[in-house]
Amino acid sequence: MTAKLVMENIGMKFGEGSGKTTVLDDVNLSIDTGEFVAITGPSGSGKSTLLSIAGALLTPTRGRLLLNGENVSTLSPKESTAMRLHNIGFIFQSAHLIPYLRVEDQLLYIGKIAKLPKQQAKKRAHERLAMLGLTHRKRHYPANLSGGERQRVAIARAWMNDPELLLADEPTASLDASRGQEVVETLAKQVKEQQKAAVMVTHDTRLFDLCDRVITLSDGKIEQSMKEMVST
Repeated sequence: MTAKLVMENIGMKFGEGSGKTTVLDDVNLSIDTGEFVAITGPSGSGKSTLLSIAGALLTPTRGRLLLNGENVSTLSPKESTAMRLHNIGFIFQSAHLIPYLRVEDQLLYIGKIAKLPKQQAKKRAHERLAMLGLTHRKRHYPANLSGGERQRVAIARAWMNDPELLLADEPTASLDASRGQEVVETLAKQVKEQQKAAVMVTHDTRLFDLCDRVITLSDGKIEQSMKEMVST
């Protein structure tokens, strides 16, 4: 397999002088094509910081981040923004949909930001909504959707620019168990079918069976990496 994401000796400190706090300490992590990885651990262990660095939203104090073999650490701010827009999709605890845009327009807005030709954006939006079983909801506003549907729209939106890497921060936190399971099953399926890569921060142990690996963070270090054994 080819690694989509490589984090080498990542360290992150916040604060100044004697008040500096180490959040991540010499983290090494590689996510392969077609792999869906969960990151778990207690509050304050560095999970969200790790995800932010993986998404090029934060620059680590030390270490190197590679996406598709490209050293993200050497990119200019403008290049980093373009990298996030075209290569990384983000899903958060809340769907963060724009309340006054219909479902289809949520996706078309992302296409507009990426400067996709209108017809290409329209075609891709239709494909993404069909992929997630949302075609019949494309003219609905967020207020008229269930929680699970809103999160599926968020996944479709994250897929809109065909990113190589998908990052999800507690994507089921606002959902009940069955809807949460549905959302993560959808995510896992698309990662496999489209040969992308995904990293999900979660505390929900019920979702671990849907992941290829479960990585536990503790005090800024990788404490355990468990590989799921799947019989064929």
